[in-house]
Amino acid sequence: MLDPYYSKGIFLGGVILISVWITGISAEDCKLTPVYHNLQSPGCNSITIPSFACVGKCTSYVQVSGSKMWEMERSCMCCQESGERVATVTLNCPGAPAGSKVRKVMTKAPMECMCRPCSAVEEGSVLPQEIGGFSSDMQLRSMYTH
Repeated sequence: MLDPYYSKGIFLGGVILISVWITGISAEDCKLTPVYHNLQSPGCNSITIPSFACVGKCTSYVQVSGSKMWEMERSCMCCQESGERVATVTLNCPGAPAGSKVRKVMTKAPMECMCRPCSAVEEGSVLPQEIGGFSSDMQLRSMYTH
């Protein structure tokens, strides 16, 4: 004979799966999206460069455990980079003090995007404009190209 709490958990889990299927909650939609970044450095002309960002949604949920009714099951997936590309950008610096009037800046951008378990990412490893502090404080979302 089945434990009544266990059978209710199976029923509840089945209802959740069926309701997700019926309501058509979309699957993951994590895409590599073109963006523009404004690079700035003291004494240099700012330059706008094309780049990429990971944008989208991934499946996440919290639900009552099917096997232990007193516990919750959690799954948190986030749209994150999978690999990165590195590029060197040259800034013209007519106002730079004595020395070179050109400054080379290394930028990084995601190569691909995918849904991965949510976790902290190393500072600056996703947003190329954060490398070296050469960007304005504009929000990434405001720089999307349409």
